[in-house]
Amino acid sequence: MKVKHRNLYLYLTLACFVGIILIFIFDGYMGVYDSLDIASGEFPQTIEPDRWPEDEKYPYYSTVNVQQGGIIAFTYEVQNRTFSAYSADVEVTVSHEQEQVAVLLSQPVKVGSFDKGQLDWTLDTTEFIPAGFTSDQRYDLSVLIKRGDVERNVIIYIRGDSYPPKPEIIEPRPSN
Repeated sequence: MKVKHRNLYLYLTLACFVGIILIFIFDGYMGVYDSLDIASGEFPQTIEPDRWPEDEKYPYYSTVNVQQGGIIAFTYEVQNRTFSAYSADVEVTVSHEQEQVAVLLSQPVKVGSFDKGQLDWTLDTTEFIPAGFTSDQRYDLSVLIKRGDVERNVIIYIRGDSYPPKPEIIEPRPSN
């Protein structure tokens, strides 16, 4: 007695299609991701998980410009998209010219499965400006975020107040 497998290729095609979809879900969605919100002045920035550089030569994110005496608020979010809980120690340090200046934050982060964890801190630039900083200079700081084996680096440019003053608006004379 011969059994016909009329729909065998249909079942194999559906199994391959489901397998490919599962690969995309597990490869592109699953994992631990981090993002950083930076609020300084009028233009807040968000560094999304896919925007962190993977380049060994330039391992830092772009720059944050802040005026002398400005305060920068940071919000670091860790998203756990795995089936188990995630925990790691997070340390945030400030350095200038490869030399550590201060530790801003040092605490563990614990995130449940398919959940988010958040850490907040601020950086007051007046604490890091050296004596003799003039308004025509620029001072660079580096904020290094270490979470387990992951390192994130953000460069901060502190600029002096060297912009010319705003011109006064002259009202037109009333016509008689």
